[in-house]
Amino acid sequence: MLINTNLCKNKFVKHKDKTIMLQATSIYTQGNGEKWDVKKMFDIMLEISKTSLKVLGSEIFNQITKSK
Repeated sequence: MLINTNLCKNKFVKHKDKTIMLQATSIYTQGNGEKWDVKKMFDIMLEISKTSLKVLGSEIFNQITKSK
């Protein structure tokens, strides 16, 4: 698994007649055990938050526009 990479987008895997949603955990490290710079951590968390909101918005859009 990749480190210091935003992995919060869902992956869908089809198996027979089922679709399974997978989501990997995003792991960030500096590798030196020191405290994060506040600005760097803020930028990382903001990117992850925006990606999560895009995924959520896409899912909601799909649900409300789905044919019944």
